[in-house]
Amino acid sequence: NHKLGLDQPLTSSVLTVEDIVATIKYLVRLHAGTEETFTGIRGGKKAEIRLATDDIDNFGNRRIRAVGELIQNQVRTGLSRMERVVRERMTTQDIEAITPQTLI
Repeated sequence: NHKLGLDQPLTSSVLTVEDIVATIKYLVRLHAGTEETFTGIRGGKKAEIRLATDDIDNFGNRRIRAVGELIQNQVRTGLSRMERVVRERMTTQDIEAITPQTLI
């Protein structure tokens, strides 16, 4: 509410039409880049609200995953699935007939 220039209590947890309209207006102004401020309401009074991107929106704060990390995640997922399948097969097959080849 503070960023959008709305004067609503912070305890309000339901989106209103005003919230949606203010969000769209803010995003349109931010995308156009022609304005640096706009008029909103703070503390029951008119105030100038500054248009600025957050640090979370900045691509400089993003991290690119290395190929090794992506492969590691895929291998970890595959091994966990295989472990689950092997455990399940161990409970259903005859104990004397179990070999590693039949489990995998």
